[in-house]
Amino acid sequence: MSRPEISDRLRRALHIDALESFSDQGLAPTALLDQEAAGGGRTAFRYSNKFSAIFSSDAWASAARFYLGSVFERGNDIRRLLNGDEIFTAMLASIRSATRSIEFLSFIFQDDAIAEQFCDALIDRANAGVQVRVVMDAFGGKAALNSLISRMQENDIRVEIFHPVSSWKFWRTSSRNHRKILVVDNRVAYTGGVGVSNFWRGNGDSPDNFRDTHFRITGPAVGRLKAAFFTNWASAGGKLPDPTEEIPLSTPRRGGNELAAVLPSSSGSRYSTVSLMFQLLVRCATNSLYISTPYFVPGDVLVRELINASRRGVQIEIMLSGKHCDHRSSLWAGRNSYKELLAAGISIYEYDRTLLHTKAYIVDRRLVVFGSPNMNQRSQSMDEEIAMLALSSRLAEKMLEDMERDRAFCREIKSEEWAQRAIHKRLIESAAKLISSQL
Repeated sequence: MSRPEISDRLRRALHIDALESFSDQGLAPTALLDQEAAGGGRTAFRYSNKFSAIFSSDAWASAARFYLGSVFERGNDIRRLLNGDEIFTAMLASIRSATRSIEFLSFIFQDDAIAEQFCDALIDRANAGVQVRVVMDAFGGKAALNSLISRMQENDIRVEIFHPVSSWKFWRTSSRNHRKILVVDNRVAYTGGVGVSNFWRGNGDSPDNFRDTHFRITGPAVGRLKAAFFTNWASAGGKLPDPTEEIPLSTPRRGGNELAAVLPSSSGSRYSTVSLMFQLLVRCATNSLYISTPYFVPGDVLVRELINASRRGVQIEIMLSGKHCDHRSSLWAGRNSYKELLAAGISIYEYDRTLLHTKAYIVDRRLVVFGSPNMNQRSQSMDEEIAMLALSSRLAEKMLEDMERDRAFCREIKSEEWAQRAIHKRLIESAAKLISSQL
């Protein structure tokens, strides 16, 4: 037996052990364990009625550890930031305050005015002796034509390009680095949905500036986000810090008292951690599940999980980008699932004010999941993603208040009206479904 085959069987065995452990507690199904051991592919949970009244903090912590390999740590402070004006102001202020190190990873980095502000701030800190490392996605950053990236490189900023188009390994270009990470001086970090582009400037109140949410984090999670950055830094060709450079030897200082876990998901794995995370959120929801995602192409397994959760009494609301969605094929492909979801009593809203780019998942008004993953196929199987899970009723209420305001600019999809939509729309949706695995 080859080494890859042994490694694959070991990974399966560990995965099954985790499922069996939860089965003993009545928190996970067992019927599909044999199928998984025999090579059934992604975990596809089967509906079970074994639920407690509500998942406790300890239960969520155990679930994250067993299923996802993520550890909840206390001592974090998480602040949500709304739309470009607030987000960019905070991020630039942190960059300009740096005295030791900056790690910056972005999927979208356009050659425009706001990106130039980031470029200038990073160059200024590099000229002041701050160690500045940057990772850009080849597609999202348009690296081959981006003059700002060239400027950074000319000013001694270390820039690595994730899966450059010029690489002879052409099959890798379908995998993108969708993560958004900024870490400053090992003390403060940012992650969420925002891209560095003029499209995100403003307050998300018109079609030419996107509606998005980003997060400022202090505490132990900062170290986890830095580690996720260095994983991509190394995969893109970067090296670890020079031995003479100051390396943090202690956990970042406590920022607050909130429990949070960081979840990196890699395109290099056959089994997507994001896919498992989404299934876990739906499976463990007991009262409510609120979903905000710009691109909704969940796949058959997740659709079944959502339907089963709704049938057992979980209130589910899905909010996604509507007429201003910038990837129409994703919108059309996702609409193929509307009929089943609506029939199960799930509420669906399409946001029409501008592009809704927020990625947030709120379970039982207590667990908040945010970061880069969309509830689509690319995030579940193809792209590098980073998510945070926070056990915070305070943050959950703020996010739900945001969703309530956003709902005023939504169209609710009604079953009766949906059943009567034009035949040409149904044909387009059916055609889009054929490429849904790439969306």
